Amino acid sequence: MRYSLPSSSSSSEKKKKEDNDNNNTNNKDKLLHQGFRIQEQVIKTLTEEAARKGISVSNLVNKILKNYVTHEMQFEELGFILVSKDFLRKIFSVVDDEKDIQDFGKEIGITIAKEYVSYFYPQVNSNTMVQFLDYWFRRFQSCKHIVENSSSDKSQRHYFTVNHDINIKFSFALKAILEGLIEPVSKTAVEFRDVTANSITFSFDVVV
Repeated sequence: MRYSLPSSSSSSEKKKKEDNDNNNTNNKDKLLHQGFRIQEQVIKTLTEEAARKGISVSNLVNKILKNYVTHEMQFEELGFILVSKDFLRKIFSVVDDEKDIQDFGKEIGITIAKEYVSYFYPQVNSNTMVQFLDYWFRRFQSCKHIVENSSSDKSQRHYFTVNHDINIKFSFALKAILEGLIEPVSKTAVEFRDVTANSITFSFDVVV
């Protein structure tokens, strides 16, 4: 059985909640009403998740669709696949040569800069690279991104902490990947503060 997602709320309370959600979105993003037919179990799950997050179903669906069209669709087209952390742990546990990890990571990082970032954006520069990192790191266990504006010049310092919960060799590979990706584009060195078995923390400057 299928349900039609209404173009407007059937109750004034829901309508008021959706209007509040819409007012909190960027004014540049024009919101349009559109009807869809959605399976009953799907709309039930969406309703429960929206209630858990304290937002309207309309707002939740909009976020899901926006995530898909802004990056998930591109990741699928590039052939990205989901791989379990256990699989990656086993793969990296048998790699003994640290130089191989370094060389492999740098090569992947350069490839990401040349092919993947350019697939998302018409120009590859520091700003689009940072946007790509934000999208990419959403696929990890968790990520924290802080931006600090410089008081002395027109630059920003970007701080990332990426949690992956795999192993230290994966952290070494990720470190090399990020060096190969970021440094040729930003023309600045990446500073790594913490590289552990579960996470990696780094920062770099971007001229604005």
